[in-house]
Amino acid sequence: MKTTEDVIKFARARHRIWESKPVKSRVLTTRKFTNVFRVLDRGSQYLLDLMNLHNDPLDRLALSYFYRQVNRPDTMNAIIERNDGFVPDASDILDPKWYELVVAPVAEERPGAFLSGAYMILVSPGDKRPTVRKMQSTFPAAGPHLDRIAKLPDLESRVKGLQKIQGLGPFMAMQIATDMGYCEGEEDQENTFVLAGPGSRMGVGFLLGREYATPSQAYDVITKFPVEELPTLPYSYGRPASWMDIQNVFCEFSKYVRITARGVNPNAKSYVSKGTFPLYIPTHFRR
Repeated sequence: MKTTEDVIKFARARHRIWESKPVKSRVLTTRKFTNVFRVLDRGSQYLLDLMNLHNDPLDRLALSYFYRQVNRPDTMNAIIERNDGFVPDASDILDPKWYELVVAPVAEERPGAFLSGAYMILVSPGDKRPTVRKMQSTFPAAGPHLDRIAKLPDLESRVKGLQKIQGLGPFMAMQIATDMGYCEGEEDQENTFVLAGPGSRMGVGFLLGREYATPSQAYDVITKFPVEELPTLPYSYGRPASWMDIQNVFCEFSKYVRITARGVNPNAKSYVSKGTFPLYIPTHFRR
């Protein structure tokens, strides 16, 4: 059974890697782990940059909903290029014809490299249609839900509303609502509501001596986690790790424990990131 101190040590070490400082763990240096602070991740930064190009909450929400299915910056860049250089907005994403004109050609040009598979909205067992065809029917059908959710001001209502959309479970709903919360003009609500995903519940389970914590057990552990023992968000006002960040930490901790138990190949090479990228900390995280 693991302890809170084990999680703290893991999170501190992972953040040292973000700071380009040395760590002893072979697991951490040879495998990819997301950051302690979700907003620092490459994918979060990429999407935040695109979402902030829109002012309408519906456009931002639709973009996150679409991108989290694709979840590849290279594919998204190709879609933007095909879209005459414009970042798609709700009028594009909710239009079935747009998928024929813009998305389908990109998918054909990128066989095996169109979606990342990390986040999956189009879970349709038995549906043999091509992915783009499923997107063409699934995404526009979500329009009425997205329009209503975009008008909601609080994180919890957004998460619960998103779960009513076909293909969106609690985990994906939490991810999309969190993306929205990074945008300019939003309030910092990350300590008002959180839903733990499967990986996070497994991480909390290691502390409780069980395979998975229940959602309520995970919520209790996450919201009471001693964040004062962790670094604060870089370039912020000293903002502590949020409930969403801690949810993320437990997800990565579960992976760390499992890899550690298996052992690391002695010939494994150090993980090399894809290089630096411009970092933007939301204004409401800096106040």
